[in-house]
Amino acid sequence: MMKSFHEVCRCIFAAVDSEGFDQLCDLMPNFARLFPLLSSRSNNRDQSGISSMDKVGSANKRRAYLFHVLLKSLCSAGRPVLLSFDDLQWSESFAIERMADFIVNYMNIHDTSKVSGETCRRGLLIVGTFRCEEVKESGDLIERINHIKQSGRANVTILTVGELTKVDITKLISAKLYLPWRYTRELAGLVHGKTARGNPFFVIQFLRSIIQNKMLEFSIKHRQWMWDCDVVDMQMISDGVAKLLTTTFSKLPFNLMQTAKIVSCL
Repeated sequence: MMKSFHEVCRCIFAAVDSEGFDQLCDLMPNFARLFPLLSSRSNNRDQSGISSMDKVGSANKRRAYLFHVLLKSLCSAGRPVLLSFDDLQWSESFAIERMADFIVNYMNIHDTSKVSGETCRRGLLIVGTFRCEEVKESGDLIERINHIKQSGRANVTILTVGELTKVDITKLISAKLYLPWRYTRELAGLVHGKTARGNPFFVIQFLRSIIQNKMLEFSIKHRQWMWDCDVVDMQMISDGVAKLLTTTFSKLPFNLMQTAKIVSCL
């Protein structure tokens, strides 16, 4: 691990000048603490205290360049890097365009580091998730995904996560409760019917709700999980994700709720 860590430091040191390192620290305040071997570099700023990254016309390209260098350095150490982008259906066109450009141009960046391109390509995995029903075929997201495919600069795989069947839910509940399928089949049928015919997100939330409401609980006397299907059948679940999240947040402790409100304004 330490060998890989020093390799990352070496690659960043070779690819970024002292001003670039300072700018990485501006973007990520704890960067200097994470890489103490590089923190001895001087802080190159002009007399006005403004770095070149803050000047009009250079900021976006400079940030993109430094982000490329940082990722290539991390990948070069033989440790895989995962970037995850969730709920892309809500992303603005500009953000989607920047992400696609980054993927397409990732291996084309002109830097002075001696980082193997093939090593970088093997060490980086980008995962993006979105809801098909909320994305148009002619929309920006699908167009950018097709653009990445056609560029040939990255291997693109699209995985569709469908609804869980009754059999899937039966297997899930049986595995978690350590009970045979014949015991959980009726409960699984109720869960399937209550969760938009097996929506994975709703299935998890519904199971959590019946546990929190003590409709599904472990019996010490019988040494197994117990439930009443008639009672579970009376449990309701929200129709939409927003309403479901609102219900979940409303159950948080008051102090945690106040903190969440403040953080949401940052």
